[in-house]
Amino acid sequence: MKLILTGGFLGSGKTTAIQHACKLLLKEDKTVAVITNDQGEQLVDSKFIESSFIPVKEVTKGCFCCNYNALLQNIYYFSKEINPEIIFAESVGSCIDLVATVAKPLAEMHPELMVNISVFVDAYFLHSIISGTASFLDDSVRYIFKKQMEEADILILNKIDLLTNEQLEEVKKIIQRDYPSKKILLQNSLNDINVQQWLNCLNKENVAERKSLDIDYKIYGAGEAKLAWLDAVVQVKTKKLAALKAALLFTEIVFQKIKEQELTIGHLKYLIDDGEQFYKISYTTTSIQQQSLSFNNTSLNASVIINARVQTRPEMLEQIFYTAVDETALQTNSNFQIQSLSSFKPGFPKPTYRKAN
Repeated sequence: MKLILTGGFLGSGKTTAIQHACKLLLKEDKTVAVITNDQGEQLVDSKFIESSFIPVKEVTKGCFCCNYNALLQNIYYFSKEINPEIIFAESVGSCIDLVATVAKPLAEMHPELMVNISVFVDAYFLHSIISGTASFLDDSVRYIFKKQMEEADILILNKIDLLTNEQLEEVKKIIQRDYPSKKILLQNSLNDINVQQWLNCLNKENVAERKSLDIDYKIYGAGEAKLAWLDAVVQVKTKKLAALKAALLFTEIVFQKIKEQELTIGHLKYLIDDGEQFYKISYTTTSIQQQSLSFNNTSLNASVIINARVQTRPEMLEQIFYTAVDETALQTNSNFQIQSLSSFKPGFPKPTYRKAN
């Protein structure tokens, strides 16, 4: 059984790539499973993966390194229940140190488990760092971003469709210079050929020994503390307008208010369920991605799960959320019922195990 630890910064496209990879594997009659991970409890990614009839388990309230035993229990569960050939384990987007806190403990306790660490990088965002236009100005946040790339077995430059050929060449040169020993892939995770290339590499890649990161946990913890988390579940009830349209307007208002405050988005994810279909909408610093929306739907009820990760204070993010709810309800003559809401900063990382070099 293979475990694909999938790392990478917030908004790098990990979930889209995993879902696409699972669909390709299912067509080959492979048995797959996914373990999602987040600091919060309401995970858009889990519902999104489940909507494609892919088995999913969650590790919540902290990253894999701080919840190693929960990760292990989910691996045991899948091994017993469906015996998958591949499990994709998607780590929190602000997580680093996977080699020392997950891969090495697994290698020691379960040497029969083949582990690969694939790290996704938003190529457009990386280019903005290279060119000096990146909006993540805080050094501790950039520290996390850069350290994630250091421990990859496979380093995937994702969202290459957002770059010009000239920009892509510039990014490739920098990555090849800084990480000459890495297996580097260029990928658009909505492209079958690109995702199949990743899967082919996973079949060939067999890393015998890895080096643990040289990491400063004070900087790591400070970087995570710069990011505010907000998770919410909202029920939308309309009188005449399709609930999907009201929910979509809500997502746009939240996005615009974040931009008005000149705040940097790690990721801003929504899963809308209007009883007829699931819709996922993702905003990041560099792009907006959404499924094709069917505006023929007439349902007057919809539920919306929100996962927001923004470089600001939790109080500010919560204020934006409430203002957007009020404005959307007023503009659409609809009723927004907040079923759950939590906003916070991640706690200081405290790994269950850490195996140094």
